[in-house]
Amino acid sequence: MFLMALDGGKTKTSCVLFNERGNILALSSSGPSGLILPLDTIKKNILKAITDCLLKVGIKIEDVDIIVLGLADLDTERDRERAQEVVKSLSLPPSIRIIVEHDAVVAYYAVTYGKPGIAVIAGTGSIAFGMNEYGERARSSGWGWLFGDEGSAFWIAREALMLAAKAYDGRGSKTKLTDALIREFKIKDFLSIIDVVYKDLKGDPGNIAKIAELVDKVAIEGDKIAYGIMKRAGIELALSAYAVAEKLGMVNKRIVVGGVGSVFNSSIVKETFYDWLKSRLRNAIFKPPLIGYQPIIGSVVLALRALGLNYREVAERIERIKCQLS
Repeated sequence: MFLMALDGGKTKTSCVLFNERGNILALSSSGPSGLILPLDTIKKNILKAITDCLLKVGIKIEDVDIIVLGLADLDTERDRERAQEVVKSLSLPPSIRIIVEHDAVVAYYAVTYGKPGIAVIAGTGSIAFGMNEYGERARSSGWGWLFGDEGSAFWIAREALMLAAKAYDGRGSKTKLTDALIREFKIKDFLSIIDVVYKDLKGDPGNIAKIAELVDKVAIEGDKIAYGIMKRAGIELALSAYAVAEKLGMVNKRIVVGGVGSVFNSSIVKETFYDWLKSRLRNAIFKPPLIGYQPIIGSVVLALRALGLNYREVAERIERIKCQLS
């Protein structure tokens, strides 16, 4: 039996092909496929990820039994309709069982394997999602780059650009971020960052979010402004997790909690996030952040659960798959 799991994010689409015993057969990745993108772009990147996986092992799409597709931006009823439009556009064989879920739900299963708990995604955007012992769901944050996603890579980049601009103007405290951005983008004067952000990076949140890595580097070098941004990012992500715990009555329960996404590569964000929550969710079990290919584990869990496997059976296979991904 062949199973396929995909994680369609705002930065890339990851795909893993595996069998019911938990053996990975192939891995692939392509461009982004979040639902906010044009339909042609989503379709192209999902199909490329699927095709590349199949080519590596020489099997046909008709041989696949289950496909689980986790998608970013699957928030509203309109989004769910669009997701169905995406699935239809893929023209996959009707024999394949297709499961579509929000990437936050996928992240939850990646962290908890289905036990009560909370996952916090912090990549280009951010969102917290959890489920309690009664199957009740709740989320926090995930409002998008324009008026939410606190603690995300885009939020970090936006804060850095704003505070660097204020320092340049004389309206804010001095920061090494200003010179760091000048060097990073090879501009003569910080005023040219306007061209960089709005023209070179096209004002695209995914492109702008990459600045977050530079902010973390400057923070580690000792810049107080950059450090403050990264520290606040960790707190914002922790606040979203705690809000979910409160909504679901899990503050004092034995739950599983973990972070997912590239922002947790930052030691400042990671330590702040976990320290803040550990002092408030005292009975929680905290999992290390899932980064790189690892978040796709959630889609793998959903695929294995679709086979009717119990928690222990799923966990055994997932641990085997995680070893292959590390």
